[in-house]
Amino acid sequence: MRDPITPDEFDRALRPLLLDAVASGATPGAQVALSLAGAEPRLIAVGTLDGAADHPVSDATVYDLASLTKPLTALAAVRLSQARVLSLDEPLGALWPSRFVGAIAALRLDALLSHRAGLPAWIAAYEQVALSDCGTAAARARVLDVVASSPISEGGGAVYSDLGYILAGEAIAHRAGEAIDAVVRREVIAPLGLDALHARGVGERWRAAEVAPTERCPWRGRVVQGEVHDENAYALGGVAGHAGLFGTAAAMAALGRACLDGLRGEGGWLGPELIEAMIAPRPGGSHRLGWDGVSPGASSSGRHFGPRSFGHLGFTGTSLWCEPELDVAVALVTNRVHPSRASVGIRALRPRVHDAIIDALRKNA
Repeated sequence: MRDPITPDEFDRALRPLLLDAVASGATPGAQVALSLAGAEPRLIAVGTLDGAADHPVSDATVYDLASLTKPLTALAAVRLSQARVLSLDEPLGALWPSRFVGAIAALRLDALLSHRAGLPAWIAAYEQVALSDCGTAAARARVLDVVASSPISEGGGAVYSDLGYILAGEAIAHRAGEAIDAVVRREVIAPLGLDALHARGVGERWRAAEVAPTERCPWRGRVVQGEVHDENAYALGGVAGHAGLFGTAAAMAALGRACLDGLRGEGGWLGPELIEAMIAPRPGGSHRLGWDGVSPGASSSGRHFGPRSFGHLGFTGTSLWCEPELDVAVALVTNRVHPSRASVGIRALRPRVHDAIIDALRKNA
């Protein structure tokens, strides 16, 4: 039986696009991983970590995955609901009564995880704590106080919100009795064997290792490398429900494969009914529970991913998209924010990568 796409064919389909993105300044480097059922993953890495020729990207380069953290937070919550540790329809006030009071206490976990709690997209809560205090109990409490005091709008429409995932992550962690990174590791990373995913910033000890830098951060006074790019997550200690995950394209494609296998009732990690519930369309927007769906004519997944597709983007230049009908998962990771978030070439690169992969697969069909 012919290979759906050989390593050489995968390379020929993507290398020109990725090299063009590097040459145009869209990103210093990139990894792409393709997962097909029953086949070895296809991987490609191009460019450099930081523009220096002696710092090339490899398949093992670790990237700040930014909001690709959110699907893992949601998947951990679903696993905990399956184990009856919590219920997805529980409000924050039930999950952590002493922390969440007033209007915020009524917000349900599933509304937070599907961006339908009425919270703003983002606030600079980190500005309320001293840089030297970040990660301390006092700083964490202050950031949560600021986030929990955010205005809540009515109407039911989807508003993509980091704040909702910050609150959800802390509530999940409190109910589980351990930090959110430990919950994600136990419920998602460990059972799937995703050793290349790190649920907390990789830290100072990795400064000299193969970790792609992100932005030159005026607040921290340095180029960020080996620690989370997101300022609110940094103030919370380096990880939160919305950001803090580091890893490779191969590991994220493997996560996508686990979800696709689960939809078919395979793998035993998470059943099809639970994954179907996560990716089911919801009124008010394209966001689902932990995932986003395809926006017709304007999706970063390109032209070929169908209506059942699900995925997510990350601000640092990352994405994961899964197509159940084609049974493919594609992860693209970059550090397009290095040295500045001003680069927006990733917006054009994402759909081109997905289109090139599906076009190559169809050519071989």
